[in-house]
Amino acid sequence: MITSLPRPRPRPARRLRAGAAALAALGALALTATTAAAAPAPRQAAPSTRTVAEPHCGEWVDYNGNEDRRMKSWLCLYDSGDGGIYPTLWTECGWWKIIGWADPPNGCRIWEPSSYEITFPDGTKTKDALFPGASGKNSAASNGSTYPCQNGTWKLWSYYGVQMKDILGNWGSNVAATHEVTFNVTCP
Repeated sequence: MITSLPRPRPRPARRLRAGAAALAALGALALTATTAAAAPAPRQAAPSTRTVAEPHCGEWVDYNGNEDRRMKSWLCLYDSGDGGIYPTLWTECGWWKIIGWADPPNGCRIWEPSSYEITFPDGTKTKDALFPGASGKNSAASNGSTYPCQNGTWKLWSYYGVQMKDILGNWGSNVAATHEVTFNVTCP
């Protein structure tokens, strides 16, 4: 089971905003594991067919300097189903239009390279870890490498960004961010 620790309060200068409804959309990404574990509930432990009962992510909203392009992003840890844990970067791109936020006209992509570092419970860290590039109409997801499960606190740090295509099909409109999230992991 993986649980998130409370995130530090976002710095207002970075204009970070959280979207709780977007996290629910990530439920479809949860992997079914082959081992059973108990998922803690507020009053009692309920059995689950997954080692990771739901996505465990940090979520943010970042903007470009003009605040007319945005990147919603989630840094998550997931159970691989075979005794491992892997990080995922999920992004959603948006353009401000007169009537509100809309999809970019010709797609978006995760930068290459988008780097991450995991500090494991034993104090070791990943070295030169990268999320592969990914693209889509208005969202993109990229999985990092799988690492052996270790009980304890995992810290996931990442520098990443997205780039959006304009109406002529040219890449531009960058939005970048650096974020960190801490998880408590219990191995099956």
